Amino acid sequence: MEEKNLGKILKEKFNQGASSYDRQRKHVIPCLEDLYGVTSDLATSPNPKPKILDLGAGTGLLTSYLHQRYPEGCFTLLDLSEEMLEVAESRFKKDSNFSYIVGDYLKHDFGEEFDIIISSLSIHHLEHSDKKFLYGKIYQHLGPGGVFINADQVLGPHPASEEEYQRNWMEKIHLGSLSESEKKIILDRMKLDNPARLQDNLKWLEEIGYRDVDVYYKYYNFVVLYGKK
Repeated sequence: MEEKNLGKILKEKFNQGASSYDRQRKHVIPCLEDLYGVTSDLATSPNPKPKILDLGAGTGLLTSYLHQRYPEGCFTLLDLSEEMLEVAESRFKKDSNFSYIVGDYLKHDFGEEFDIIISSLSIHHLEHSDKKFLYGKIYQHLGPGGVFINADQVLGPHPASEEEYQRNWMEKIHLGSLSESEKKIILDRMKLDNPARLQDNLKWLEEIGYRDVDVYYKYYNFVVLYGKK
């Protein structure tokens, strides 16, 4: 899928139902609390007021975990979807240390260095070459000792493992309390998934120059990847 078309489709799909996105996530991602909790635990910085960039921030759900840890941090949320970021702005409306950018993180100039860069359930949509490109771009915009944490989906290393990933995921999804229109939105979004294998993600991070690269959490196809500059 061409990058331009992919961005347009992703924006359209994630604009739909933005107001109910957080509730839907909890039905669709069986390990959501662990995924975001581990990401927050790994987001260490010697700076008590770190500069934090959330890529594909959506409604700011993951950012809210880090905000609890760093209430005086400076947060930048970047996403393709205006509607998603409007929900995030409402979530953090009492805080002045937040900025919001509607844009494509492959193209947008981050403009400065950050102590912590995070992303969740977003990068797996990209073409594999764009995943590696983005990892490199993130590395360039981390300050010395800065960390990148990606809570995302991966492809099974073998057809059998991928089949088991999907079987488990479909078994754990709880769509019963969602409306038919919500179910359709979710299933349409899932068609845009394009995860890479875990070993490929780790290899790309190491080739770019990240230190201490590791996977700190894994539940079937859901992982938390880590690298330090």
